[in-house]
Parts: sequence; structure tokens; C-alpha cells
Amino acid sequence: MGAVEDARQVLQDFLAPELLEARAHRESVEKRFDILEKGYDVRSQALVQRLDAIEDANAVRYQAVIQRLDQIQQSFAFDKRNANLEAEKTRSAQVFFQVSASYRLVMPPKREKTPEPHHIKEVAGDQEGDKDNRV
Repeated sequence: MGAVEDARQVLQDFLAPELLEARAHRESVEKRFDILEKGYDVRSQALVQRLDAIEDANAVRYQAVIQRLDQIQQSFAFDKRNANLEAEKTRSAQVFFQVSASYRLVMPPKREKTPEPHHIKEVAGDQEGDKDNRV
């Protein structure tokens, strides 16, 4: 057993400094990764916050655009109803004029009466000085 103990001791003496050095290097790499990970976590949180703010702003803009499009659509609907009413009014006027024109063709034209002076009317009777007969 002494030979095994001696071989182990020699290997341990030869490899121990290299193992310690490898452990120290591994620990320093882990520390660097931890530092970088913390930095990336901070950056990713800031990026997520910025993206959330942009998303919220876009949602507000989207809602404003949707509301404006609804207003425009309602305006077009009003304009369309107005145009339909104008067309109906024009069509009704055309029908009225056609009916009135055909009515004029059927009915004889009215004669205009000559206006009589309404402030002086003579009554049959004594015209010599009878002022009571004038209206």
C-alpha cells in the first residue's frame, strides 16, 4: 500500500497547483458571467420598459385613429343620407313639374281680370252730388 500512497501523493503534489489554478479561473469566469448577467438583466428591463411605453403610445394612437375613422364613416353616412334626400327632393320636384305641366295642358289658361279701382265705386242712383253713395 505504500506504493499506492506514494503515487497518489506525487500526483496530488503535481496536479494540486494546476487544479487550484483551474478552480480559481473557473470562479473568476463565473463572477464575470454574474456581472454580465446583471448588466443584461438591467438592460433587458430597460428595453422592456421602453417597448411597453412604445406599445402603450401606439395603442393610444390606434384608438385615436379608429375613433377618427368612425367619425369619418359617420360623416360619409350623413353625407350619403343628405345626398339621398337631395336626390329624392330633386326627383319629387321633377315629378311635380311634370304633373303641373300636364295639368296646364289639360286646363284652359285663366284669364286675368282687369283690376277695378277699389277705392271708388259708384252706386246706381243719384250721381249729382250724392256723396253718400261713394265708398
